Amino acid sequence: MALKDLLLSSLPQYTETLASGRKVSFRPLVVSEEKAILIAKNSGNKETVLNTLINIIQTCFAEKSIKNQTISDFENMFLLLRAKSIGEIEKFEIICPETGEQVNLTVNLLEDIKVNQSKIKNTVKLADNLLVVLKPPTVKELVQYPEYAGSTETLYGFIGECVKQVQTLNDTIECSELSKKEKTEFIQNLTPAQFNKIIEYFNGLPVIEIHGKYKTSDGQDRVLKIKGIFNHMNFFFEHLSLQLYYQQNFEMKYNHKYSIQEIENMIPWERTVYLEQIRAELKETQQKLTNTTNL
Repeated sequence: MALKDLLLSSLPQYTETLASGRKVSFRPLVVSEEKAILIAKNSGNKETVLNTLINIIQTCFAEKSIKNQTISDFENMFLLLRAKSIGEIEKFEIICPETGEQVNLTVNLLEDIKVNQSKIKNTVKLADNLLVVLKPPTVKELVQYPEYAGSTETLYGFIGECVKQVQTLNDTIECSELSKKEKTEFIQNLTPAQFNKIIEYFNGLPVIEIHGKYKTSDGQDRVLKIKGIFNHMNFFFEHLSLQLYYQQNFEMKYNHKYSIQEIENMIPWERTVYLEQIRAELKETQQKLTNTTNL
């Protein structure tokens, strides 16, 4: 076993239950993986972000294939990983979209997760002799269409990949055997009424949301809802920029002679604890020097 693998195997193993009811086991991020997420986020490319998250979550979770996970489970796993690696409770300063004032927001990434879903059937009747069987979109479809809501063409393609079967009175067509073009054209040629029936299915799928509660100066209790993997990424990785990341590493290497390898093998919250101790010690040393100078 390689030395790095030996270090990773010694990390704590958490077991949590996803909002879907499924139990998952995972280890926390290490600092080098946090860096990879920051670099991907900084790229501004959604495919880069998704592929980076897939690789890291695949490594941290005891799961066979992350690409086959539903999007809601994938988002839930990302939030759990963030909570256990960096911190469960985070405080933010935000601008209230209703009043325009700056307010303080505290979010608990474990307790403030909500699931918005409706009771839905995956079989949709489009006509007396035509049924479609749908499946929830997975990470695989999200990677293919990260901007699926950006245009009608990408939306048709995204929905087409979620059609499992097309059934008529005399035949059942397995859509896995069809080309991407054929599935997209099928969706494109639906009537508006038929298309809306399919959209109803997607609107009822589970959506992972973080509900952050706060109060504005008018005394109103308000809720900020954060949903979607890219919004989760932008909001909950706002605590650290690439520049700050390298500054912190330099601070630990220069002041306490940590090697880069030692730093990158730490859990992010562990590095934060060491940084706070280093800064407290430096402050105490500076205070002693000041007191000595004043004598």
